[in-house]
Amino acid sequence: MQLSICAIATVILVFPIVITYQWIRRKLQYWERRQVAAESLPEIYKFRGRQHVAYAIQRIYQKSKSENRSYAAAYQLISPALIISDLDLIKQVLITDFESFPDRGMYSNYKQDPLSRNLVRLQGGMWRKVRAKLTPTFTSGKIKQMFGTIIDIGQRFIDVMQQNALEHNHLVEIKDLCARFTTDVIGSVAFGLDCNSLQQPDTEFRRKGDKAFHTIHPLGELLASRYRKFFNALGYRVFTKDLIEFYSRIVRQTVEYRERHNVKRNDFLDLLIELKNSPAEEGEFSLSMEDVIAQAFVFFIGGFETSSSTMTFTLFEMAHNPVVQEKARQDVRTTLEKHNGKFTYESLNEMQYIRQVVQETLRKYPVAPTGRRICRRSCTLPGPQPLTIDPGVYVIIPVYAIHHDPAIYPQPEVYRPERFSAEEKNERHPMAYQPFGAGPRSCIAERFGMLQSMMGVALLLHNFRFSKCAQTPERLEFDPFNIRVLNSIEGIHLKVEKM
Repeated sequence: MQLSICAIATVILVFPIVITYQWIRRKLQYWERRQVAAESLPEIYKFRGRQHVAYAIQRIYQKSKSENRSYAAAYQLISPALIISDLDLIKQVLITDFESFPDRGMYSNYKQDPLSRNLVRLQGGMWRKVRAKLTPTFTSGKIKQMFGTIIDIGQRFIDVMQQNALEHNHLVEIKDLCARFTTDVIGSVAFGLDCNSLQQPDTEFRRKGDKAFHTIHPLGELLASRYRKFFNALGYRVFTKDLIEFYSRIVRQTVEYRERHNVKRNDFLDLLIELKNSPAEEGEFSLSMEDVIAQAFVFFIGGFETSSSTMTFTLFEMAHNPVVQEKARQDVRTTLEKHNGKFTYESLNEMQYIRQVVQETLRKYPVAPTGRRICRRSCTLPGPQPLTIDPGVYVIIPVYAIHHDPAIYPQPEVYRPERFSAEEKNERHPMAYQPFGAGPRSCIAERFGMLQSMMGVALLLHNFRFSKCAQTPERLEFDPFNIRVLNSIEGIHLKVEKM
């Protein structure tokens, strides 16, 4: 009798392990069953000292190109993934067959985690409804209305930069200053708040912004996105409870105050309030307060970090390339002379070389080094090695690898803004440049992101000269823990002199 009980107990303990093992084993034989050789993709968790995952994907991209293959099969943990190296196939995934790849495959939990109900994470029909509502808020006319806010905060940025230069013998850590500038800009236009992080770096809004961007658990995110219903049932959240409460409280209080006192600021939050209060026809989707909170939140975390990194990388390259810096500065001066010395929406958009400078920065340092889609409907990729992609397979767009492909951008490590002259752009494949993605799910705030980055760079170059100092690295090192974005591990010190 005792043996029987032990045997039963053993079976009870071992059976789930055996079943789980067989299930995982079968998942990891997905490509083998399709007679497709799979590459070894590094684990999502990166231990200190290892390189950013963008480099691992770049190596796989280069290998598939050298073997004249259009794609490389791989796994994300146990989920099948496909890294596409052929630009025509990338266009098919992102644009032509968009209906087969409509989602990024990111996790969201509408009930327990309302911040995840944002445009970046939404999928299917809900994404379409929200995108259709938000698209009119990012027209040139709407963004122009926000320009005054940017220029006002920009002037404070100049004052703080000069103060820092004087206090630290002209040696300034620019990464933190750029982040404080974009925090104040996005905090103002997205939440209607005077964050004042330029003068007070340790404000609560700045701390919460850093936490929101850097505390997403990559392993948990990957598993939750793959097994959404199970993690929803568990109540799993991407964002912490205190972040949800903080941003929800700020938006609710600001919206209620504006509605009660009829306050208009011509900012992004005003536009969201208009959408919320616009009468919807029968059966038409309308934004709720939760939608307003989620969209304001994602506009903030998507705008302050990406633009500050772009500005930081640009200034780093300006210090290493003084000839480019002087040419960019001359572009600012020449343009301002035509506009009575004033920075306006029109004058900024005329600074073509400044635009090329920011575009080249985004080529060399794409803030989002990879794009991702998940297959929702079977689709066959044509070519020498045609392949049918099943629902549930992730498709990875190797943005960093494409931007550093010498066959597309000769001498890719050389910083050369002229790559983005009209003549050179016309010679490249439209999918060869993707800092904001492509197709229907491209970044909705691309215009605003470019405007903010160009404004910050133009203002700084007009007022200061940047050069290397003893603490300036020759090459940037990226944080391997932050797998979704390129973010330098340490601060970047430059010599800053008033013009």
